[in-house]
Amino acid sequence: MFIKRVCAGFLASLIMLPVASAANWTVVPGRCNDVDIQQRDQVIEIQTTGSDPFLVGQLSDLAAEDSVLQFDYFCVSGIEQVELFLGRPRYGDTPLSLPAIPVAETWQTYSAPVQFDPLRQGDPADKILRIDLGRKPGVRIQLRNVHIRAKTPQEKDREAKQQQLRQQKVVAAERIENYLSQSFPARIDSVVVHPSTITITFSGLPRSLSESELQLIECPPWQSIGQSADPRKADVSIQLEEARGTVVLPRIEGHRDRLQSGWRLARSVSGSLSYLTARTFATEIDVIGENHSPHRPLPANQKGLGGIDLHGPIDELRELGVTAITVNIAITSFVKDSPGQGRIKIPTSGAPVYFDTLTLSHYDRVMNWARENNVVVSAIILIPTPRTGNDTSPLVHPEHDGGIYTMPDLTTPRGTDIYAFVISEMARRYSNTDSAPGGITNWIAHNEIDFHTVWTNMGLQPRAIVTESYYRSMRIIHNAAHQHNPHARVFASLTHHFNVPEDGQWRQLSGREVIESLQRYSAMEGDFAWGVAYHPYPQNLFAAVPWNDTRISDDFDTPLITIQNLQVFGRFMQQESMRDSSGAVRPVLFSEQGFHTDSYDDDAQDRQAAALLYAMQKVRAMPMVESFHYHRWIDHPHEGGLKVGLRTLPSETEPYGKRKRAWHMYQAIGTEREAQVSNDLPTP
Repeated sequence: MFIKRVCAGFLASLIMLPVASAANWTVVPGRCNDVDIQQRDQVIEIQTTGSDPFLVGQLSDLAAEDSVLQFDYFCVSGIEQVELFLGRPRYGDTPLSLPAIPVAETWQTYSAPVQFDPLRQGDPADKILRIDLGRKPGVRIQLRNVHIRAKTPQEKDREAKQQQLRQQKVVAAERIENYLSQSFPARIDSVVVHPSTITITFSGLPRSLSESELQLIECPPWQSIGQSADPRKADVSIQLEEARGTVVLPRIEGHRDRLQSGWRLARSVSGSLSYLTARTFATEIDVIGENHSPHRPLPANQKGLGGIDLHGPIDELRELGVTAITVNIAITSFVKDSPGQGRIKIPTSGAPVYFDTLTLSHYDRVMNWARENNVVVSAIILIPTPRTGNDTSPLVHPEHDGGIYTMPDLTTPRGTDIYAFVISEMARRYSNTDSAPGGITNWIAHNEIDFHTVWTNMGLQPRAIVTESYYRSMRIIHNAAHQHNPHARVFASLTHHFNVPEDGQWRQLSGREVIESLQRYSAMEGDFAWGVAYHPYPQNLFAAVPWNDTRISDDFDTPLITIQNLQVFGRFMQQESMRDSSGAVRPVLFSEQGFHTDSYDDDAQDRQAAALLYAMQKVRAMPMVESFHYHRWIDHPHEGGLKVGLRTLPSETEPYGKRKRAWHMYQAIGTEREAQVSNDLPTP
């Protein structure tokens, strides 16, 4: 039952948690405003009902030292203008502004420093602390474990270093932007990677340049273009002829495969270097062996399903007419720190580390099922965030500070070596869609990079650093996969947030910005086979139907691209400036999107089925979209109340749930039964 405007005793008892050296906060009945509150087990669900929503609680102590407001939350819209008042606010009192509560489509922890001294303006006698939750009605947020605590020694130390580190990152981001805005007098025309050598051709050099002044520079994959580092000069002689030349050098240097390196030419005068070309990565890679797909498989239709494994009645995918699936692969499970059966030592520096082929082989069943049923597989490459201090992996980005998944460690030779080796071994095993154990056609790089703090965490970084790191990760996946399957393609994973203003918080990017940055790098550094894996959810994941969005427009400046304005994405990708080097439109996967049923009654199921039909009618008009991977197959009890599945929540009697009307609608789409099954559904 809902409790309006007041927070009852159960709420007070829930959030009054014992925290060492922290001031406990207990909600005061009768002082909350513009909120409806509901308890679900240990979770408090709040719906704002007016333009001044706030929660009021009493502090048991006013800490002398700096403190932290902390809670866990789930909020698909996020909340801006979060503020605190200490004491009873009086007219003219200035609150403490806190960072916005970011969008969280899974449980996240919010923490913000609180200095009490600046807040001692109201009447602090009652030790009242008020938390203002923005200015909008209709916002839904779930909270748990709300408390005030003291800063940890680690937080204090981190804050002391934070400003200096932030400035260093700003400088690195400026270097990246300056590089991307440069033009160079010469160019590297090709970097061809053979089994044992690499051939580099170049042209356009200044005719005044002598051979003794010309230097080939290797750009290892762990080195950001924004990094200030000593150039790695390649020990090779260069012969010039009419301002052009060719260099052949060994592919293997020590234990290291130069497949993943970029290359630049520079003029060296008195020990000083000036670059003549942009960094250029492999433009052509010889395929190892014959065990690869003879062509790039394309799905027979656009109907796909996301997050598939064999835990479910998988053969019903044939009933649904599904011809493409995504498979989540957490690659940290393949890396072990001790030898054993089926483990391959990874060539890298530092302590021995091993690749576990037996763990990888667990995916054979789903890959082989896909092969036998002519279903195209897109693998989503994920690196789970460590959950305990002892849970470490050399693949995890060293600056991660939370989130669900992290960026790979592309900051060290060791981390990058291991990452590239893991992808290469996966690509070797799943190189052929025509023979057992099956093949991976599409490689989706991580998850929703534009919400990197949650889904591909590398700590707070300027936008240019995030996009450059993500680009290098995509390049590594592409190169590692292409040496085993020339038809492999890598995709950038993005949310529906297309244009996001820079707010200085470094928490979110624009999907448009990621795509345009990939295009800029491709134009400068050599094109490669990439596409976009977009997630056009409704603007609110809990929306009843996907055709009432308001934060959209029919132009490229739209804040969101959802199903409702999907045509904007089609026009954007078809621009000449966004095409690949051959002039073709880059391929697109709609790799995750679904529609919520707020209940399982007939009306809710009808709306979900109508949403699915509406979406697929839009997608059919976009031939560059290879697959629409619906999320989810079966409702999940731990998705914050979302019920987007084609089947209901599992139960004792129905371990895979019951088929919703949307299941039957999805089955009928694209068949002669489509009109019959959809004839009484709601329409926009």
